[in-house]
Amino acid sequence: ILTIFMFGMAIYQVFRNDPADNAPTCATLYQCIGQAIVAGIGQGDISVLFHDNIWNDVPEIVYYEPLTQLRTFLIIVFFMLWEYVLLNIFVGLIASAFEAMRDDKSTVQEDSATKCLICSLDMYTFEKCTKHGFKHHVEFQHNPLRYVFYLHYLKKTKETDYTGADTVVLNKLTHGSNAEDCASWLPINRALSLRKHEEEAHEEHVMQQQEVSNQVAMLLERHKKEIDEQAASLRLEILEMFRQIMESIKQESK
Repeated sequence: ILTIFMFGMAIYQVFRNDPADNAPTCATLYQCIGQAIVAGIGQGDISVLFHDNIWNDVPEIVYYEPLTQLRTFLIIVFFMLWEYVLLNIFVGLIASAFEAMRDDKSTVQEDSATKCLICSLDMYTFEKCTKHGFKHHVEFQHNPLRYVFYLHYLKKTKETDYTGADTVVLNKLTHGSNAEDCASWLPINRALSLRKHEEEAHEEHVMQQQEVSNQVAMLLERHKKEIDEQAASLRLEILEMFRQIMESIKQESK
């Protein structure tokens, strides 16, 4: 709009006092700017602001009819600027906006398909660490509709009928200072199925450690027994060698 406004003002200022062939069809600055906006946006061509057809009248020599050539130059510059620069910028901005919207939609769809809406844990974690997997988790453990129904229950139930947990949740929802406080009652990054899996994994780890400890104790006991046997055998060999030495000494003394 600013570009068209500037061209409309230039046409009025330069050509308003020209002969009829070069004079614009508008009589006032406001009319010139208005016609420039209508012609520029609607047709991309401001040549309609002039009385004659500029494309049928080309001066014979470059320095003949300078205003006519200036008029033609302005119209061509506007056409090239509008058609090849501004419109491409507009199209690029629109395409970028739609691409950003499409990327956001794809991100939301991907998150909906691969992450739990309640706890924000990913599908891979449940497929790896739980028996029933991600689909069972979002349908029976963290079903979003159940949380919606619970919020509806809090809204329709009298506060005198609340349980202690209901009162805590309502206080967080109504007195939270920010979105994080209001959502602090949700099991974010937590799930009972994963806790059970962690407990089972801990028990299994403890059992493995106990088994390793038992194996180490057995190995130590076995090695100790072998060492004791070797020490006893070595002691017997030493005694036998000592006995033989003593006998040889007695025989030599005789």
